[in-house]
Amino acid sequence: MDSAAKKVVIIGGGAAGMATATRIRRHSSFQVTVISKDSHTAYSHCGIPFVFEGEIESFEKLVVRPPEFFRRMGIEVILNAEVRKIDLASKTVLAGGRAYPFDKLIITTGSSPFIPETGNKNVVPYGIFTLRSLEDGIRIEKALEKAKNLCVIGGGTIGVECAAAAAKRGVRTLLVSRSENILSKQLDSDMAEIVRQHMEALGIGVITGEKVIFPTDFWKEKALNIGKNKEMSFPADLVLLASGAKPETALARAADLEIGKSGGIVVNEYLQVRAGNTYLPHVYAGGECAEVRDFITGAAKISQLGSTARRMANVLADNICGKEGPVSTFGPVLDPWVSVAAGLQFGGVGLTEKQAKRQGIKLITGQSIGSTRASYYPGKKKVFIKLLFQEECLVGAQVVGGEGVKERIDTLSLAIRKKSTVRELLEMETCYAPPVSTLLDPLYHAIRSAFKKMKGKS
Repeated sequence: MDSAAKKVVIIGGGAAGMATATRIRRHSSFQVTVISKDSHTAYSHCGIPFVFEGEIESFEKLVVRPPEFFRRMGIEVILNAEVRKIDLASKTVLAGGRAYPFDKLIITTGSSPFIPETGNKNVVPYGIFTLRSLEDGIRIEKALEKAKNLCVIGGGTIGVECAAAAAKRGVRTLLVSRSENILSKQLDSDMAEIVRQHMEALGIGVITGEKVIFPTDFWKEKALNIGKNKEMSFPADLVLLASGAKPETALARAADLEIGKSGGIVVNEYLQVRAGNTYLPHVYAGGECAEVRDFITGAAKISQLGSTARRMANVLADNICGKEGPVSTFGPVLDPWVSVAAGLQFGGVGLTEKQAKRQGIKLITGQSIGSTRASYYPGKKKVFIKLLFQEECLVGAQVVGGEGVKERIDTLSLAIRKKSTVRELLEMETCYAPPVSTLLDPLYHAIRSAFKKMKGKS
């Protein structure tokens, strides 16, 4: 390797870090070093619940690229190594007692699990797990093989997927969310209720609006108390903390890089970080640790989607390789998402009613319940659709059903980005074949529902 070549150091080996490294090597002769505290790299974190469920036969299937692949590309991959310091003055990164010089630095440190205040640091080794890495997944899988009772704390997508997976393998499962309903950040309460009913039909106990209290001697009792006054008790030989994640920004803070209102590293449209009043031309950040902007409201936020990280990787690599400076920009995000729990698909994009209320945005909603196939065709499943409009423009959408959710969310994501109006959506043409659709797509009926409400107000 050319010793005179520019040196690029990437901190973090997740979706953003490894994709950036690969693209840089393919389009330049730069020396690239990736330092990760993880023991695996280039794997699908989103696939872990489906290994628990048995849909995927092993964790090895989740490894997209082994370390040897990157080494053959000329990328130095250092695993199980924690970066201790970023020294911007000397342009070095310190890890494992060694200094790594850089011409360009990319921070993709991801996020760390949020531990509820009701937890106790001394109980974590005793049957209580978080799920932020493949290694975590492997440990949880071993615990699930012997577990009889599982308590999942947190009602987000990971919590719901893992609870459903455990129930399908015969583990008695309780899902507890301190919010008023599960998926409270992603779905409105009426749409979340459909998912809740599905979970309960699987035999999962679902408790919302309550906190979990860990007894001091949990490791002996193997039981949890639920509610402020410990009204309920649940035997649990296994606990999964799925109560969210926060951007991992300790290194950036220590290096005096600016942290935004969302808790993520402040970056510009080129994904360059800011120190003081200046964006640094040689230091970048991306993935879950970087602050982005919401497409609809412009508010600062964190995107925890792998798809966002992958798009950021393209921008990071293009700007690192640009001979005349940055050449690509990363704009505001809508964060379309989809999740699957024991056969039920649910997803959304844009604003929810709660988010709109917080922003002072008045909404008009349209809803429909339809079928994913012709009424006479075998295997048809219900699909529930909710659309949210600000005046006449689509600003949010939620879909729950047995199939066809991703395709509709993708379509509605584009419609929001194009600022489509209810009248334009009424003119949308959809294709039809009995095995995959009804003659009029259920989307049409939801659009029509909103349009009628608008006409009634005019």
